[in-house]
Amino acid sequence: MKTVIINRRDACAIPPLLAQILPYRLTDEIHRLECGIIEEIRLRRCRCASLTCGGNNVILDFVSEAQEMDAIVKSLCCGSLYAHAESMTEGYISLPGGIRAGICGRAAVENGRVIGVGEVSSIVIRLPHRAPPGVGCEIASLVRERGLGCGVLIYSKPGVGKTTVLRGTAAILASGDSPLRVAVVDTRGELSFSLEPARLTVDILTAYPRREGISIAARTLGAQVIVCDEIGDSAEADAIISAHNCGVPLIASAHAASLEELMAKPGIARLHKSRAFGAYVGLRRREGRAFEYEYSVSDTEAADACF
Repeated sequence: MKTVIINRRDACAIPPLLAQILPYRLTDEIHRLECGIIEEIRLRRCRCASLTCGGNNVILDFVSEAQEMDAIVKSLCCGSLYAHAESMTEGYISLPGGIRAGICGRAAVENGRVIGVGEVSSIVIRLPHRAPPGVGCEIASLVRERGLGCGVLIYSKPGVGKTTVLRGTAAILASGDSPLRVAVVDTRGELSFSLEPARLTVDILTAYPRREGISIAARTLGAQVIVCDEIGDSAEADAIISAHNCGVPLIASAHAASLEELMAKPGIARLHKSRAFGAYVGLRRREGRAFEYEYSVSDTEAADACF
C-alpha cells in the first residue's frame, strides 16, 4: 500500500458559457460567496440551489421557479431538446469545454426503458478542472513500471476526483522525453478537457460508447495506453479483455467505496479474473480540500483475497 498526498489551492470562476446560460441572480450570488473551487452547481425546481466546494455542500438563497428551470434546460441544450434527447434519457447533457449537466425529472417509460425526460426537477452541473502539476504521477509510474503489461483501475465514491486524476495521468503519459500514444475514450465529453496542448500524443474519441471506443483505440489507432472513465458494465468487459489481450493496458475508473465493494461488481470481477488490471488504486480526498488526494495501491493478490 502506498499513499501520496498532492496539494492544490485555487479559485474557480464560472465558465463564460455557463455565465451566459444561468440567471444573473444566481451567478451574482455565487461570485459574492467567494467559496473557492466550485465543483458542482445544483439547481432544484422550486427549491434552494446549492454548491459543492471542497466536498462540502453550500446552500444558496437562489430558488429556480418551474418556468425558469425549463428555460435553463433548453439553454443547456443550445435551444434543441431533440438533439440531446438520447443523452437526457441517460441522465445528462454534455456541453462544450468538458462541462456535464446531470438531470432528473419525470421519466417517460416504455417497455421498462426510459424514452424521455420532462419536468426536469434537478440539474447538477459539474465544472471540469485542469489537473494540477503532479496529479496522476503515481498512476503513470505504475503503468510504466509494469512495462505496459496490465492496466490500472482507480476507484472511489462519486465526486472525489477520479476524472481529474485520469486527465492528469493521460497528460503525463503523453508528454515528456518518452511520450506514449494515449487514446482517451471520452464518452460524455468531459474527460478530455484540458488535453489540448499541441505536443501531447493524445487521440481523443469523443461521444463513442466505451465498448466501441476501446475496441477502435486498440485495433485501429495503435494506442499504447487507453484511458476512459466510469467502467463497470458487463457489456464493456469483452472490449477491455480484447484490448488487454492485444497488449494495450487500460487506465480507468469505477465507483466503489472499498476494494471489497469494487470486486463485488460482476463486470469488475470478470475483468479481475482475466488479469486486465495489475493494480487497483483507491482514491480519497482530504476533508474540505478540493484537490488533495491520497492514493492507496493494491495488487492483484489483495484483490484475490476479496473473493
